[in-house]
Amino acid sequence: MTVVSIVPELFTLIEFDAERIKEIASEVAKSLAFPSDVDVHIEVDEVLPAPLNSSQADYLGGRAELWFTGGAFEDTHKGRHIDEVLARCGLGEALLRVKDRISGGFEDAPNDSEISERQRALWDAYADGRLTRLEGFVVREPRRRYVYRLECGFNDVADAAYDQLWASDATTWADLLEIEARLMEADPTERDAKPSARRISLRQTQ
Repeated sequence: MTVVSIVPELFTLIEFDAERIKEIASEVAKSLAFPSDVDVHIEVDEVLPAPLNSSQADYLGGRAELWFTGGAFEDTHKGRHIDEVLARCGLGEALLRVKDRISGGFEDAPNDSEISERQRALWDAYADGRLTRLEGFVVREPRRRYVYRLECGFNDVADAAYDQLWASDATTWADLLEIEARLMEADPTERDAKPSARRISLRQTQ
């Protein structure tokens, strides 16, 4: 049985309930048929509120290591409080990507801190597309598509790649690299070399 742990155990800057987040994560893991012998550790950085919405999902030391900004779960209409629908989707996307890393064709993918924003946008589209086909997840597709276009381009090649990933149930890291190469050829801008902007860089903004 998957054991879920969380840091911090008591939130002081935002009105989140650590036990409730653990409950949601356990429910999500079950919905995704996440490997029951892999434990999940979640870190929520409450110092980083909305609109600093970001996350990382890695498979390290035999367990899922998830990191989220507090803003990733925050209710946009009620600051400092959790939006459980948003949290469920964020946890679902992260656990799907860890599941990909374990046995889903992404075993060779670098850690999240090492992949580019474009690569992450491609992987997120693949993950969120699968979530929409499961019960209990309400994915905000227009927002996902917009974020994807910011990183991958506003052109027909990028749109076709998005539709391909969104509908796919079997994509690999090698497939993502091939798609990325097509996108770079269609839109060879400076965003191609843009480094990931997650845990360390977001902390530096505070």
